Amino acid sequence: MDNTVNLKQGLKRFIQCIGIGMWILLTAIAIYAALNARTLNISSGGTVIVSFVIGPFLLLGALYGYLFTMVSFSLSFILTIIFDMHDSYNMAINLVAAVSFSLFSQYYFFTTKKKTFLAALVTLVVTSIAELACLTIIPSSEYNLESLIKLLNYLGRDVITVFGIAFAIYLFFNKAPDICKLPFPIGIGYTAGFRKNTEVQRRLRKTRVSAKITAIIFALELVLGISVSVFTMVLFPDLRQMMVGRMDEAMNGAPAQGQQIEPVNDSQNAEETNGEATGQQFLERLNDIDYKFNESAVRFDIKMILLMLCVGVPMAAFANYYTKVTIGGPLGVMSDFMYEYANADDERKLDVGRKVDSINVKTRDEIQILNDSMKATVHAVEDYIGRIHEKQEVEKELEIAQRSSEAKSSFLSNMSHEIRTPINAVLGMNEMILRECEDEQILEYAANVKSAGNSLLGIVNDILDFSKIEAGKMDILPVQYHIGSTINDLVNLVAAKISDKGLELEINVDETLPVQLIGDEIRIKQCVTNILTNAVKYTEKGTVTLNIGYRKTDDKNIMLRFQVVDTGIGIKEEDLDKLFSPFERIEEIRNRTIEGTGLGMSIVKKLLALMDTKLEVKSVYGEGSDFSFEIRQQVVSWEPIGDFKKRYKEYLQSTEKYHESFTAPDAEILVVDDTVMNLTVIKGLLKRTRVIVDTAESGKEALEKVVKKRYDAIFIDHRMPEMDGLETLAAMKELKDNMSEGVPCIALTANALSGARQEYIAAGFDDYLAKPVNGKDLEKMLMHFLPDDKLQAGESADEERAENSLLTQLQGIDLQEALKNSGNPAILENVVQQFLISIDSKADAIEGYAREKDFRNYTVFVHALKSSARLIGALELSEMAASLEECGNNEDDAAIQERTPQLLDLYRSYKDKLAAAGGGQDEDLPEIPVEELISAFGDMKELIDAYDFDTADSIMEMLSQYSIPQEYKEKYGRVKELISAVDRDALLEIL
Repeated sequence: MDNTVNLKQGLKRFIQCIGIGMWILLTAIAIYAALNARTLNISSGGTVIVSFVIGPFLLLGALYGYLFTMVSFSLSFILTIIFDMHDSYNMAINLVAAVSFSLFSQYYFFTTKKKTFLAALVTLVVTSIAELACLTIIPSSEYNLESLIKLLNYLGRDVITVFGIAFAIYLFFNKAPDICKLPFPIGIGYTAGFRKNTEVQRRLRKTRVSAKITAIIFALELVLGISVSVFTMVLFPDLRQMMVGRMDEAMNGAPAQGQQIEPVNDSQNAEETNGEATGQQFLERLNDIDYKFNESAVRFDIKMILLMLCVGVPMAAFANYYTKVTIGGPLGVMSDFMYEYANADDERKLDVGRKVDSINVKTRDEIQILNDSMKATVHAVEDYIGRIHEKQEVEKELEIAQRSSEAKSSFLSNMSHEIRTPINAVLGMNEMILRECEDEQILEYAANVKSAGNSLLGIVNDILDFSKIEAGKMDILPVQYHIGSTINDLVNLVAAKISDKGLELEINVDETLPVQLIGDEIRIKQCVTNILTNAVKYTEKGTVTLNIGYRKTDDKNIMLRFQVVDTGIGIKEEDLDKLFSPFERIEEIRNRTIEGTGLGMSIVKKLLALMDTKLEVKSVYGEGSDFSFEIRQQVVSWEPIGDFKKRYKEYLQSTEKYHESFTAPDAEILVVDDTVMNLTVIKGLLKRTRVIVDTAESGKEALEKVVKKRYDAIFIDHRMPEMDGLETLAAMKELKDNMSEGVPCIALTANALSGARQEYIAAGFDDYLAKPVNGKDLEKMLMHFLPDDKLQAGESADEERAENSLLTQLQGIDLQEALKNSGNPAILENVVQQFLISIDSKADAIEGYAREKDFRNYTVFVHALKSSARLIGALELSEMAASLEECGNNEDDAAIQERTPQLLDLYRSYKDKLAAAGGGQDEDLPEIPVEELISAFGDMKELIDAYDFDTADSIMEMLSQYSIPQEYKEKYGRVKELISAVDRDALLEIL
């Protein structure tokens, strides 16, 4: 960066040096031409040399502008007076040429050909007129028509020089690269960057004040020149008398004071006598001369005016520059600001007013006083506008307060539906995962999603509760909850953020903490989540620690304690009071990149106050902070939590697996909702009940369907475009050809506020169901409204499917337990196939780890076998694996070496017991050609190399529909086993 800056500064100085050098060179040429103009003019017959003389002045005016040109001209004029005073008035020709090109160049006449031609023509005319005055009229004192005709000669001899230099300047300014223009002050104005930068143009523009001062100086010089010519007539008698007196004194020979009188001879006396007579006659003639306004007088006047202009024009240029810098410039900046400020509207006036502080005037005169007064006035106006805005805000708040009830009702009516709809979709789809997935890790994820979604739904419900908003407070609603689930939710809510920041999360839970408590779990989680999130935000490295403990107060209650300790930036002692102020953040500048509104701790404080407790804060600036609170909770069960992670997993596993409460394959219902996702959710929730679900996406479509078919129940969403649920129900009841007349109609609504059921029943509905739809509530409502003859017991469906599947051919498993664990026969068949495929690889792994005494990996694999065996109903194998898992935890090598062979024998025996699920009956399948099989293996290798296991699985699914050639069966089985184990390295090797 420093090198770049230095390079730019060096380049700038180099360009400036070039510009100064060129100016000095042109000035030297101009001085030489001016001093030698008369000699060269005489020697050349007065035809070309004047054109040569004006050339450098034209270039100076076009390239450097009036200021630099007038400096060059002044030097030339002074030297001309010194060395050739008699003809110094001829410098007016150069002055006219230089000023003309300077003005045209500064006003950008050399940007187009037409303007360039006009500038050259005007310069040629005024220069030729000046030449006529200086070279013809003044020397000859002739003012007749013949002298005016000579103007054509001057026009003809200067046309090549003026037009040639003009168009050369045009080509230079328009065709040359910008870098070539930078050495010249006027050239900068013709660069592309200058033309685009309006701010620079505004700063360099001529102010009207400086232009007026320049005009005054020009006029003053012209008036002075004319005045001198007029005053000459008045002064002539005195001048004549002075000349007579001096000559008389010389002729009488009166010696001056102190002068010696020399003796003279007779011849000398005679000559002096003749001289006295002649001198006497001259004096008598001089005495008789009177001033007359004739040709000589005019010539004298013209010379005087030209000489005055040669002095006045440069003085005007210097005065213009000085006034522009010291007077016009500051006044121009202040006038621009005041114009923008005066024309700005009220909203922009404050922004524009802030610019006044950037205007710095240090002239130490009335202009500086004016600038200071302007600043004071603008600041006073800003204060006034601020007070007006504050008054307007107060008036707005009063108006809002008067309409608050109507506004809140409108807000709840719209936002309730908008917020609940996506939550409904999330929780509904997640419920499908919980019902249909068998992967333990995915089930745990889905349970976390459900927990977090329900927490979010609880918060939304509280926010949208009209009565609570109207009252301005929240109610504390104690419920029974599992503390392990609560802690797990807290960990899940911040785990991702902690991982993203590279922090370490430490969880310390008192193992004797009772598991079942009564309290407002949502409010507790809200408080702890806010504190944890805050700790993560303000911690850049180190750890965030969550400590959870308790102290017993009596036989039924405890004081539950949460403590969050971080190694973050800490809080200054003087900032602790700001911690609980709404919308105020600590060290705003330092923490400007950290997101947040500053409401978190204020919310925590108010929630804890509602629960009769408070937040305690300890902090050391630069080291970290400690937030903690205690809250009274009622104990339902004193059973200790132990290791909370392990306990929570067991809690999830103990949760009753979903089983449909009924089946109704002959029942058909209609669901009307404008959101397709909601229709999909309800279809999924009723999938296992085998109820036929017909759907409509609008009220109009529902009316078309009920005239064609009779349904057993109709669910209608309240909020729909064009025709809402209430209007649809009313139209349905008035429909003449309604085949579903009298069918139970249930309202689907996200407006689950108090009194909703009575409102919907009053509107004609039989009941209402709140969204997001709960699967159990939906089935319960259908069991109530569907005809009894269409309802069947729920468990019979799985049993019926199981009887017709391959599962009955399996040996060594408890089919009822397996169905209970997996949920349905189709899933169980898939699980059994996966179990069968992995027997060889996992048995070999267990055997190897036992032989190598790798207790850690041995325990992991035995633990996995315990779970997977129980999942398929291999209870004996599961119990044996559980026993050896305990041996692995205790590193009991003797027991492991003794009992592992028995486990492996039983484990491997399931290859025969589960053979019916292994797809061995492939004799009826068509055999895949060898070349196609090899091609499929090649495609799988490329996919697995790119980590695309999903597509590789689809190829394996395709291969399962064919019989594999005998020579490739072993390889095919091995690939199937490895792809099930997701062993990428081994797959790449075998493929």
